[in-house]
Amino acid sequence: MDAEYAIFDLRKEYAMHQLSVSNQYAVSDAQNWMNHICGSHELIVKKTQNLNFQHEYARLAKDSVSLGYIQYGTDVSIVNEKKLHCYSLSLPVSGEQELITRNQNIVSNQNIALVVNPHEELQLNIAGDCRKLHLAIPKEKVKHALQLLTGQQIEQEIVFDSKMPIESIEIAQWWQQVNFFIRDIHQMGIAHFQYFHQEMESLLIKKLLFIQQHNYSTQLNSHLGQHLPKELQQAVQFIQQNSKLPISLQDICDFSCSSATKINTLFKRYFQLSPMQYLKHIRLKNVYQSIQLSAPCNIAEVALEHGFNHLGHFAKDYKLFFHESPRDTLRKRLETV
Repeated sequence: MDAEYAIFDLRKEYAMHQLSVSNQYAVSDAQNWMNHICGSHELIVKKTQNLNFQHEYARLAKDSVSLGYIQYGTDVSIVNEKKLHCYSLSLPVSGEQELITRNQNIVSNQNIALVVNPHEELQLNIAGDCRKLHLAIPKEKVKHALQLLTGQQIEQEIVFDSKMPIESIEIAQWWQQVNFFIRDIHQMGIAHFQYFHQEMESLLIKKLLFIQQHNYSTQLNSHLGQHLPKELQQAVQFIQQNSKLPISLQDICDFSCSSATKINTLFKRYFQLSPMQYLKHIRLKNVYQSIQLSAPCNIAEVALEHGFNHLGHFAKDYKLFFHESPRDTLRKRLETV
């Protein structure tokens, strides 16, 4: 192989199940690397001399979720003929990409992420300046998680909506969590995750099944609703409808006709939160949504409107929940207006 087509390491190139950082300049090398991650696909590069495929990537374990950053350095197209073995999710941090299927064209940028379903015929056009956060989830992992959640066998292929709008709080949070894991891997190393990578993987997949629409969403939500105790359903309804008001735990108990002990136990069992923590999360999500919809806006006024009386505590809780400050959220939103 000629030197110009060799793989040039930025740092030591590790095995695929560990953190790897490298550049690849040959089309075949770039394609083979992504084939190993996502499954067989065609990579089309018009200006092969400009290819500079860069990746900072990690695989949590064999046959597990893979995640990291990738960039091709020149305009490329990826063609899938139903041969992928994983769901490929990506969110550009710069530049754009376009997904073309039989039914739709989606332009993806910092505000719109993409889901590539493994069994769909499609073409993905990626601009040379598109650097993106990328996640590959084996389809068997997704199927297994859905079967556990519904308690039923999944016979048909799981088909996600291809478009993931970041204006959705849940979707934005999900991608922030992915980015947080990648930063943690960079800082701590992949060995740091060896004892809990399964929990991390399960969290990402299960949350994805709830936040991103797919052909089993109705069945999944129906199953979840049927299994929530009546008192918990009533408490959740009361909190969601009255989150702007100064409601107390006793108010929640009175509405749901339940004792504080029982309602606390139910929230812990089903949501891993106390009722008041659940209320705080609802309020935080509503503030985020208001900033997205009302920018420019006064953050303090929005927080007070949604039931936060101590702005210092609010700012701290917001950053813990969204991994960014309210001002960061507002700034990002204004940049896209």
